[in-house]
Amino acid sequence: MADEKFQNFDNVNLDEIEKHSGVEIFGHLIGKGERFISMGLANYFTGIISAGGKLLLTDKNLYFQAHDVNIGRRECKIALNDIVDVKVALNLLVSQHLVVKTNSDSHRFVVFHGKDWVKNIKKAMANLEENSAD
Repeated sequence: MADEKFQNFDNVNLDEIEKHSGVEIFGHLIGKGERFISMGLANYFTGIISAGGKLLLTDKNLYFQAHDVNIGRRECKIALNDIVDVKVALNLLVSQHLVVKTNSDSHRFVVFHGKDWVKNIKKAMANLEENSAD
């Protein structure tokens, strides 16, 4: 059984996924050709309120979808080409605070494997920039 706290999709047969016009994950339609990179449990902070849910990284976007039981349910989609910085801001024994900054906003998540999230997001950003230059 996979670890629900953090999953890499390196071994997934992405050719099968790309045959479809899109896949709905946590209420988000992931477009054709959008590749899954990692997914895991997360809390998303907006001010002093935190919503629990899942964080999903693709090769184009970072998505957050709150669980249905949250009050003030919160969703978030951050385009990778809008991200200017990503880092682990607070490293606790079990979880880490992941901060994702864009030109217009700052998003804070509590995640497991925070360093892996940073590495995967930065790698996806670099790949996206490299593919855009072609």
